[in-house]
Amino acid sequence: MRKIWQILRAHLQADFQAGLYISIALFLAFSIAVNYTLDLEDSLIDRHVTKPIRMVWYFLLYGFAYYGGAIITLAFSQKLHILKKLSFWVATLGGLLNLAFNAGFPWLSQLVRFVFSDYRIFSWAYSFSSNLINFFTLALPLVLFSNLFRPRENMGVTFRGVDLTPYYWILAVLVPIIAIASFEPGFKNYYPTYKANQVAEIMQWPALFPPLLYELAYGLDFFNVELMFRGFMVIALSRWLGKEAVLPMVCTYCFLHFGKPLGESISSIVGGYILGVVALYTRNIWGGVLVHMGLAWMMELAAWLQKNL
Repeated sequence: MRKIWQILRAHLQADFQAGLYISIALFLAFSIAVNYTLDLEDSLIDRHVTKPIRMVWYFLLYGFAYYGGAIITLAFSQKLHILKKLSFWVATLGGLLNLAFNAGFPWLSQLVRFVFSDYRIFSWAYSFSSNLINFFTLALPLVLFSNLFRPRENMGVTFRGVDLTPYYWILAVLVPIIAIASFEPGFKNYYPTYKANQVAEIMQWPALFPPLLYELAYGLDFFNVELMFRGFMVIALSRWLGKEAVLPMVCTYCFLHFGKPLGESISSIVGGYILGVVALYTRNIWGGVLVHMGLAWMMELAAWLQKNL
């Protein structure tokens, strides 16, 4: 924990400008208000769930978040000249196209029906597959694309010099917070994300097999998220942006949570900022992966306990 506080303090001393942070806060507050007032992500974008146009909408959504945050940050940092670099645009547009392709992938239903022909388990199969496929539609293309600019190690996937001890303390601190949050109606309506019934009986599998498969795929998806937002948007893009890579990532990461309970979108700003700063200075994403997986599984467990005890 001490190491993390030292990193955060050093970054704030170097990066904090009241005008910049207030402007980013206002930009995110406006965006959150619009999304949750119009139900933008759930009603306007997700109604195209089986159509390729959904990828275009996600590209526009995440592009607005990223470049809005980048322009604000670079303007206050007097680094708008970075926007004149072709390589910056190639890298950021490539990453955002990858993210939009993953978020708006329209052919999942067809794939699930092809692999799992029994309609009775479609809900479980779709949820399981939507997490598992993200490795192939997000992480793998991202690694291949990023290797055009820098080797894979520079997206933070190296294990050299990694110390995960501080992150266990973070998870310990989060336990009582999650316990309190689990009583909130929005939390209980959204979690647990695993809601399948009778899958094991239908498929003649051991009872624990369907939830275990689902939760493993659900956990793996947070590696994909960390690779994109901390590995690519912070570590890789710091080649152009330096420490200014953090705030545009935070804006995009907040938009990623549109469609989830309002509290998650707001808390993602703080969490994304902390994980982004730590990734920038440690040059690895594994602490974020651990915290993200641990947090997700603790929320699943808390919601399950709420409903079953």
